[in-house]
Amino acid sequence: MRYDTQLHVNSRASTSLPYGASQREILNRAAFVAAQSEITSWPGYAPTPLIPLPGLAGEAGVADVWCKHEGARFGLGSFKPTGPTFAMLAVLKAEVKARAGVEVGTQDLLAGRHAQVTANIVVSAASTDMGYGRITLTDVDVPIVILFEALVASADMDKGQCVAWTMSGGGMIEAVCWRGSLALIKGAPEDLLVSNPAEIIMHLVAREPRVLSITIDQRIQRDAIEIDEATWRRVVTYADRLLVEATETSRLTGAGSGVVVDTD
Repeated sequence: MRYDTQLHVNSRASTSLPYGASQREILNRAAFVAAQSEITSWPGYAPTPLIPLPGLAGEAGVADVWCKHEGARFGLGSFKPTGPTFAMLAVLKAEVKARAGVEVGTQDLLAGRHAQVTANIVVSAASTDMGYGRITLTDVDVPIVILFEALVASADMDKGQCVAWTMSGGGMIEAVCWRGSLALIKGAPEDLLVSNPAEIIMHLVAREPRVLSITIDQRIQRDAIEIDEATWRRVVTYADRLLVEATETSRLTGAGSGVVVDTD
């Protein structure tokens, strides 16, 4: 059996340098204890098992091979919920302290006690497996702009982007942008003219939708909302920060690390 393995060597690493104060500020025993205490207190937490693989150990010519099975981690089938979530909570607590001047815990955030602060913060995450993370954007003035920006971005991606929001009248719009084509899953083309503020939920999709390349009629195009140049630049910059393809390069530059964007 062959395994495709990639080895990335950190050219700046040195085993001869001492583990100094700057390193200990990031990784230290107290921080490990704090992280363990925090993560094990989350609802649904349970230790994940180590599974022995004696057959693989024999093939490799080593004494033992063990696999840390993360398939049941918080029901998401991935090891990723722990680190990014821990980092996200730390940032949210710091934001509440900076803006409200109080120390808060995770239970305070879960109970919504400081929603006046956290409601204006958007947390995004990129995922590299089938359990794609979601991005939520709140109070988007012109949601159709986000949809069309996702449509343009999808032309250069090997996966699609699902964009969904609820209209002020209660109707739902859901569309999949797939390699430059738009599939309207819920709603009608006329619904795309709605410009009231909305909460948008976005996530990646791995499968091509059944219906592709719908035609947005000329009336929709003619009556579409005009966006001034300054606003459009903000939207493009915002989208460029959020809508990135999961690659080795994007991961090394921060994708999946729990980027926090303040919508103010």
